[in-house]
Amino acid sequence: MGLLKFESEPEFGKLAEYVSACQPCGALEAEGYCAPEKRLFREYTGFTVDFLYASVQLDDKKIFEDYVLWFYELLCPVMADMPKHRVRALLLRHFSVVENGAEQIFAGAGLKKLKRFIGYGKRAAEDAEVTGKSPEPLRYGKYEKERQRYLDALMRSDTKSAVAVAAEFLQTGIPVEDILVEILGETMRGVGELWHSHQISVDMEHYCTSTTQLASAQLYPVIFRQRRKEKKVLAACVGSELHEMGARMTADLFEYNGWDSIYLGAGADISYVLKQIQDHRPDLAAFSVSMPQYLVQCQEMVDRLKACYPDLKIAVGGNAFQSLSKIQGNWRIDVYARDARELVRWADDTFADEI
Repeated sequence: MGLLKFESEPEFGKLAEYVSACQPCGALEAEGYCAPEKRLFREYTGFTVDFLYASVQLDDKKIFEDYVLWFYELLCPVMADMPKHRVRALLLRHFSVVENGAEQIFAGAGLKKLKRFIGYGKRAAEDAEVTGKSPEPLRYGKYEKERQRYLDALMRSDTKSAVAVAAEFLQTGIPVEDILVEILGETMRGVGELWHSHQISVDMEHYCTSTTQLASAQLYPVIFRQRRKEKKVLAACVGSELHEMGARMTADLFEYNGWDSIYLGAGADISYVLKQIQDHRPDLAAFSVSMPQYLVQCQEMVDRLKACYPDLKIAVGGNAFQSLSKIQGNWRIDVYARDARELVRWADDTFADEI
């Protein structure tokens, strides 16, 4: 099963159950697939309905196409001894299961649209290519050595050294913004790539996240002593989104820039966000989405907030938005920012007359 609950779309919930129950694990074993690829396939195919749902609801095929490529690249290293056409065949078989389930559960225009998007996924699988190269996510640009030092400490599970390295960066004069975004943030993006290529476990990824949150806290004495601007930002992840590093760094950078922040963290539902906005009256609400299946919840959040607070400025950001082929024209947002520094600059320019 995936991560979404489909409370308002029970047909998709039924489809997720159907797909989960129909995984061809016995057939895979008979065809020579080993335990690792069977486990991986069983574990991650549950996400297919999540991404299919988001793609259909937002009417953007890129979400589902990107997911298919992501899943293909996830399988290939585990099945490295097998020809790539067998990986594609595995994916296409899976999409046939999804299509069969859709035909039993959906009807009419809904089924027609669903099958069209499943077709996009099939074509993406047929055209998929991978480089076969192991990623070197930190070997580029400014602060390459600093990122590598920090990553090395994380890979040794040396929490004390990782935290000390972050404090050292500050002492050597690296700007707080660069430490948060260019070093810690980019290192965590690289950690995600290492997990995707099976070089680290999901448990190690979680360790890196918690340690990076601790390392970021070393910067707080500097962050919180800046001159205040009497402006306020609310920062949160949306719905069931649990990847909170982006929202946390956004709140920290606004604090460093003199804004007061209300950080709601992960799993912020609409009723909670509305209550916090009513209580605190922020000038800006910023939402972070890392996983594309939560984009639907984010758009619903934006629409609800704009209906209740039409003058509230709303910003969105996070890796999930890279899976959208369009955003500004279809979303009732004031700005989409690629990183927290860009958003802080936009906010200062937008509220320049009030600061």
